[in-house]
Formats: sequence, C-alpha cells, structure tokens
Amino acid sequence: MVNIHHIQDTTQPVKTSQGGPEKIGNRDAFKSALTQALDNAEPSEMPETTAHRLGEITPARTIQIPEQADLVSGSTEKLLGLLETYAAQLQDPGISLKHMAPVLETIQQRADQLVKETRDLGPDHAGLRNIATQTAVAAQTEYIKFQRGDYLS
Repeated sequence: MVNIHHIQDTTQPVKTSQGGPEKIGNRDAFKSALTQALDNAEPSEMPETTAHRLGEITPARTIQIPEQADLVSGSTEKLLGLLETYAAQLQDPGISLKHMAPVLETIQQRADQLVKETRDLGPDHAGLRNIATQTAVAAQTEYIKFQRGDYLS
C-alpha cells in the first residue's frame, strides 16, 4: 500500500511566453498576460445596428378566474343531473342495482366535493349555499339508502 503521508510538495516554475521561468511570487503575472492578450486581439467587425424598443405585449385572451359562487352553482347542477340519471335508472326494470353502483359512487364523491366548495361561500350567497347543501344532503341520503339495501325487493 502507498504511504500518502510522505508525499513531498514540489513546485515547478511556470514558463511565460518569453520562455524563461516566471517567479512564483509575482502577483502581476496574470494581469500582464491578460493585458498582452487583449492588446493582440483584433477588434470585432460587427456593423452597428439599431434595435427598436418592444411595446407592451398584450395577451391574446384574458384569463377568467371563476368565482366560488360559479363553481358551487356548476357543481350543484352536475350533481342534480346525476341524481336525475339515477332516478331514471331506478325506474327502469331492465337496469340492475349492480349497474347503478358506479353512478352512486360518483354521486357520493360529487356530494362530498360540493359540501367542501360550499364552505368557502360568503354570507352574501346564503341562498346558493342552502340549495347546494340540500342537494348534497339528498345525494348522500340516496347513497346511504342504496348501501343499506332499501331498493332490494
């Protein structure tokens, strides 16, 4: 195994462009080399151009952020539509309860989401909050009835 503690530091002199060894302690060596390189550099041959200022960029269309009342209203309509579909399926003797189960799961999920959305409504939307809450309660009631087996005959 190699003993790394006995490695000796060796310094080699740096050769400059003149060919002679450079002193290690010379602090201006880099500065002088840089100055010499810059003096030998040729100026760029780029033509002068004028750049025009860019004006304000306007979006193609504005982004409309829906209000919480609009979200609750839309969610309530979707849940009522699902409840109508479910009621129509209950009246159809050709549709088994097993085929209605996925619709009921969707109804339950939408009802839970509607309750969460309704919590963020302000006091000025009390009527919408009441309708949304009643719709969610009706949906959850139907889910419980279905799971309990009220529709088995």
